[in-house]
Amino acid sequence: MATAQKQIIQSPEERLQAELQSKKLQLHWLLQITKAINYNFSTKQLLDVYEHVLTSQLKVGKLILFTHNGTWKNALMIGVNENFINYTAATILNDLNASNNIENTSALWEKTFDLVTPVTHKDKTLAYGLIGGFADDDQHARKELVSFIQTITNLIVVAIENNKMAAEQLKQAAMRKELELAAQMQSLLFPPSLPSNERYEIHATYLPHQEVGGDYYDYIPISDHEFAVCMADVSGKGIPAALLMANFQANLHALIHHAHSLSELAHQLNTKVYASAKGEKFITFFIGIYNVHTQELQYFNAGHNPPFLVHSKVVYQLTEGCTGLGMFEQLPFVNVGKLLIPDQALLLCYTDGVTELENETGESFGEERLKSFLLKYLQSGNAAHIHTLLLETLNDFRQAKAHLDDVTLLSCRFMH
Repeated sequence: MATAQKQIIQSPEERLQAELQSKKLQLHWLLQITKAINYNFSTKQLLDVYEHVLTSQLKVGKLILFTHNGTWKNALMIGVNENFINYTAATILNDLNASNNIENTSALWEKTFDLVTPVTHKDKTLAYGLIGGFADDDQHARKELVSFIQTITNLIVVAIENNKMAAEQLKQAAMRKELELAAQMQSLLFPPSLPSNERYEIHATYLPHQEVGGDYYDYIPISDHEFAVCMADVSGKGIPAALLMANFQANLHALIHHAHSLSELAHQLNTKVYASAKGEKFITFFIGIYNVHTQELQYFNAGHNPPFLVHSKVVYQLTEGCTGLGMFEQLPFVNVGKLLIPDQALLLCYTDGVTELENETGESFGEERLKSFLLKYLQSGNAAHIHTLLLETLNDFRQAKAHLDDVTLLSCRFMH
């Protein structure tokens, strides 16, 4: 009653002075909050400022602030009894939403809080503030105070939301940087150039489905009359796949010059992949070593899509080999294939992004269509031109259907 009597006997000048002092105080704390936001205070620091202004300066006795970050959570709780400690944010908000008016809710709410202020931004509800325990009973002053509390609650909550967005942007930027570095690293795996001479020509095409893929091809000179061509595909995509493939490429280049046979090379590579991937990933791999003097190609295929060797009207698939590398700690078997290569034959290595390419009806391109293409276009030009024709054929087949995997091609035409 003392407060009410004091308000009644205030003169207009006294009331005006009190209102002016209140406005100055509000302006001061509004500036402090704005500074905190401009100085990029953390979410915790912003909540500390908000709590201080409400409790110490505006004398608000009770406060619950719910924020949304995937799910509703209690960001701040002040001055409420144990009846609210066990309430989840969802329970409280369901109660409030059911009534849409705090005055119509249960006695617990009615006795505790005077104000429920939702915070919306771009048609999205970011937070709810439940506020009560006002020190001043003057209705005019209460109305002005409520308006100010709603303003600073909006400022604080939107600043917290911006903090979350900024953190997410930084996270995305870091991920993009990692992908860029991984893509650069992957590009270094491919040979800078491929040979083309009177005896043979080699051409490759790589179309990544994502920024970082798991496909790999290579040309490795072994001696003045021998060279290797190879293609590999790692299970999985992204940075882990690129790192595993980089490790595999380094091991291949180190081991190929010292292994006494392709069978020994297969076992050594399998050991390396299994040790690196711990059995969680594996690599399909094809390698062929060609001797330009004997015209013999030795190869093994470790679970990779079988390359096609095409000559005249004959198509042969290179299937001899073993299981994918890294599937087992020890390879159960290794079969090495040997072929004499006739003049003008074409060897085409590819990844499953070619044969598993789907059209709009869900039908895969498949090995038979690839075989038919090679028989039709074998004499249509050099390896680069054949790759161009094949990519056109794949695009015509898939129509509007997007690529689901990397497309990698490596061709070797033997002229002799």
